[in-house]
Amino acid sequence: MALSSKRTWVVRGLAGLVAVYVLYLLAVGLFTTVAGQSYKAPAEAPADDRAKATCIADALVQPLEEELDGAFGWLPNDILLVPRIIDNKTSFQLGVIYATRSGSEVLARTVARFGDRDTLPHMLVDATQKHFAYAEDSWGWWFLYNSEKRYREGIADWRLWASRVTGEQTKQAQVYNVTTSDIVEIMNWAIKTMEYTLGVLNDDKVGHFYGDNVIYYVKGISRVVDNIIEGLLQCDSSIIERGGKENVDELLKRLHMISQFNPIYVVGGSYGVGDSFWPNHIAAMARHIDVVSNRLTDIRNAMEK
Repeated sequence: MALSSKRTWVVRGLAGLVAVYVLYLLAVGLFTTVAGQSYKAPAEAPADDRAKATCIADALVQPLEEELDGAFGWLPNDILLVPRIIDNKTSFQLGVIYATRSGSEVLARTVARFGDRDTLPHMLVDATQKHFAYAEDSWGWWFLYNSEKRYREGIADWRLWASRVTGEQTKQAQVYNVTTSDIVEIMNWAIKTMEYTLGVLNDDKVGHFYGDNVIYYVKGISRVVDNIIEGLLQCDSSIIERGGKENVDELLKRLHMISQFNPIYVVGGSYGVGDSFWPNHIAAMARHIDVVSNRLTDIRNAMEK
């Protein structure tokens, strides 16, 4: 009887753990969002270099910080198999860190020094080459070397740089300097990044059960591109004046549509020929991305004249 009782308790304990795990998965699936994220502009238009540096730094790190601060945090390094089951949010976060890495690199080169011969600020080198470059699926040992810790350090480094843009000639002082050629370089980065997402969407090897992963990965990348472009627009009115208000309005409209894109179930219209009765969500997303790339190209070309 005693042995039977112990087995009963073991079975109940295992069943309880399974039930808790299922509830956790349901909670992650229900309370994580993969649509509607948008750029949060500063309360006032940045008027001086320090405010502009803060605006640009916030624009870059905002998407990543929101993911880290979400109800269930960073999912790609979850050790409870969540990334394999709740893959839409995981794919979105992978897109966010992908674009944050390259976005950090291009912004450090362009906005934080006077010219190509100036050295890069050491904190932005650390953010780009050490912290944001850290593996996205590292759980770490006793939380000492996990992805979240490193990414938060990268975010802190960008904010540290912005806080030191004072206009003073001191050893610790940093500079904010954005020229037309810098804007063109950032636009080139945005174009190349969006063209990369088109390549991801147009991969004909994507199967039925991976179409949603591709959609949300692209959405995560687009989220960062959107933020950086909108932050840049806050800091430099010449982009609208020279690039054309119509181009800018259509660009932001399409980026907003990408943010809102969230089908109940992703289907790809046969994924090959695309002549299925079902809609092709991958093609629909690619259409938005194509318009974004074209508008970015028009703005870049106008800025180069």
